[in-house]
Amino acid sequence: MTVAHAQTAAAPAMQRYDIAAGPLSQVLTTFSSQAGIYVVGATDLAKGKASPGLHGTYSVNGALHALLAGTSLAAVAHDDGSWSLEATSDNAGDSTLPAVKVTGTTERPTQSLNPPTTVGSKEALTAREIPQTVSVISQQQIQALNLQTVDDAMKYAPGVTTEVNQPGFASYYSRGFPISTIQFDGVPTGVVTSGISGPTEGLAAYDRVEVLYGPSGILNGFGGEGGILNLVRKRAPSQFEASAQISAGTYSTGDVQADVGGPLNQAGTLRGRFVVDERYEHQMQDTTWQRNQQFYGTLEADVTPTTQVRVGVSYTDIYGKPMYGLPNNTDYTNLKVSRSTFIGPDWNWFSNQRTNAFAEVEQKLAADWTAKLSYNFMRTTTDVLTGAIITNDPTTNLANHYSLNTADTNTQNALDLYATGPFTLFGRTHHLTVGASYLHTNDVTNQYLINPATGLDFEGDITAPLYDNSAYSNAFAGGPQNDVKATSTQYGIYGNARFSLADPLTLVVGGRVTWWNGDSVPSSDPNNNFFGNTATHDHVSAKFSPTVGLLYDLNERHTLYASYASIFQPQAGNETVSGEVIKPLEGYQFEIGEKGEYLGGLLSTNVALFHIREKNRAMADPVNQGFYVAQGQAQSQGVDLRATGRITQNWKIGAGYTYTNWRNYDDSFVQHQGFSVVTPKHLFKLWTSYNLPGQFYRWTVGGALYVQSSTFYTDKSGFLSNNTASSGTLTAGGYATVDANVGYQINKHLSASLLVTNLFNRKYISSLTTGGPGTYFGDPAKVLFTLRATM
Repeated sequence: MTVAHAQTAAAPAMQRYDIAAGPLSQVLTTFSSQAGIYVVGATDLAKGKASPGLHGTYSVNGALHALLAGTSLAAVAHDDGSWSLEATSDNAGDSTLPAVKVTGTTERPTQSLNPPTTVGSKEALTAREIPQTVSVISQQQIQALNLQTVDDAMKYAPGVTTEVNQPGFASYYSRGFPISTIQFDGVPTGVVTSGISGPTEGLAAYDRVEVLYGPSGILNGFGGEGGILNLVRKRAPSQFEASAQISAGTYSTGDVQADVGGPLNQAGTLRGRFVVDERYEHQMQDTTWQRNQQFYGTLEADVTPTTQVRVGVSYTDIYGKPMYGLPNNTDYTNLKVSRSTFIGPDWNWFSNQRTNAFAEVEQKLAADWTAKLSYNFMRTTTDVLTGAIITNDPTTNLANHYSLNTADTNTQNALDLYATGPFTLFGRTHHLTVGASYLHTNDVTNQYLINPATGLDFEGDITAPLYDNSAYSNAFAGGPQNDVKATSTQYGIYGNARFSLADPLTLVVGGRVTWWNGDSVPSSDPNNNFFGNTATHDHVSAKFSPTVGLLYDLNERHTLYASYASIFQPQAGNETVSGEVIKPLEGYQFEIGEKGEYLGGLLSTNVALFHIREKNRAMADPVNQGFYVAQGQAQSQGVDLRATGRITQNWKIGAGYTYTNWRNYDDSFVQHQGFSVVTPKHLFKLWTSYNLPGQFYRWTVGGALYVQSSTFYTDKSGFLSNNTASSGTLTAGGYATVDANVGYQINKHLSASLLVTNLFNRKYISSLTTGGPGTYFGDPAKVLFTLRATM
């Protein structure tokens, strides 16, 4: 009998697993990530074997027995706390099987650097099972770098850049295109102007952030070619857990978090979790500040041995005094001021409240199938009152001042129902997912305008000295309004099949059919319809979005893959002269690459070549002013290099380099600019952490490096120069920033850390946006001290 000894892990005694059936090597990889153990040298033992998967709550012992069912291998417990994997009597005569060592790790399951992801899929898959590039900002990385917001996380996501549109609102880009699809636990939300994906969304309620790169319309309907951002909520744990942390730093930063959860009855069939986060900080500009509050609670119940119900709610409240970006000079130079310079009136105000409620019912079916119904409710209210500068003449320092007062309420209701499981065809086991989804959004925007009787026009566009605050006005009361109600409804059915063509070869084929309609209805009161807008109705019928991928396992370490994925986006509001909405914006991506696993699965790598094409971009009709034609095209292609995991047991690393070569085939009227100003040609990110050995084992040191080449904004319409016959280019130079952190484990329950961001206090422009106050500096050097307690 061949025996493989295993050391027990410091993972929880009982844990819930949902692992689909498949090749034993892949199933063991998934289990290792979730259970906090890893298997070394299992290649020959697992070769040619399949596992029935794992669904339910198990100890490590019970899980291994269930995973190995029917494999001629068995798990045996020993008195010293170790485990053995043994060949059963079917293989008793085989003396050539090599030993397999299972080694424990002190990480909790949610702290794995390479956990299986659900982004772009309805089942948890390892990176090697997905024929596109994916990345994860893990809980371990969130804690190590004390990341507070989604925007913080995107800073460390390989290949992603952030464009600040205005305070509280951000757009994320990858491979030259926007990431406009945001998911919560795999359920998509609508893309709205109220900043649902903004940087102020706190991370306290989320276990990790997943990113899939490139288009993927199969589960989301429409969206951008940049990819998908999936926020994975924290689950109620099967054992009692509690943590609290307090942080203090420069710029009067203070943060308090508490997180507690565990079973609520003796059987452990009812579990709960509650998270609270309170944060206050001054921002880099003088007199500006922001306060963030977040509350999150969830309950999970095992109603029957095969039925689980999960409900939860979160509430976020963000408010403060912001500053809009710096104005752009009319000669296409950047305004030369210090980072602390505040430009704007003292009455600037920003407020955002977001309520998110969700419910899930998961049912285990016969033949290892699972069905899941998810409901997601999102309500976001945003109020903005501000004064800012559009452009500045650097010769005279006369600037165009304007004032803005808007309120927006966005409500979304989403439903998603799917079933997934294995099936047998031609003697092989395959996997199928089928589902349907529904998303309804209702957005009400109230724009309050300054009464022309005051001497200001509706834009408040006043020429005055740059620092003349008297040129702003907040006299909105009693003035005209421009109110619009926009609704949209999206239905879709989708399917995805993973065909095991041979032991090393998997074909992934899927598609989605989407129906969509949208209405924009201005107020019927002329006093509340200042611009004289008319109602519009747009629709898309039975739009098909296909996807196909091929994965070939060269060996246990390397997988080659190729894929094609598509996406589309309705262009509501852009109509032809005949009154019809122009064709949807369409995009597709071809990607080929190689994914690898080293050091027993501790380190994962990805090399990818990508080519993305976008067509039907809205362009101004050259014959009929005020109307559009869908003739624009754009393209990006390049290479992605990634490495994430452990180089040694004590040394963790996450690194990514992206080269993007883009080309714009038109001048977009809608954006007034060249293509992809926020995407640098070269982007490199590195994060690392090292736990010192020997007598210094309590200490951890780490850091991060961010390097990007220049970005630019090409104004071919003369918008900035106030002269349509003129044009020019604004440029933000390339830059590099360094972060550093050190941690000390005081005892097994208490730790302390010190984080310094932008260590060398590099002054740089982080974002150039189109028109208006569009230039934003990156943060100066900041220091943050954190004390964290766990139970």
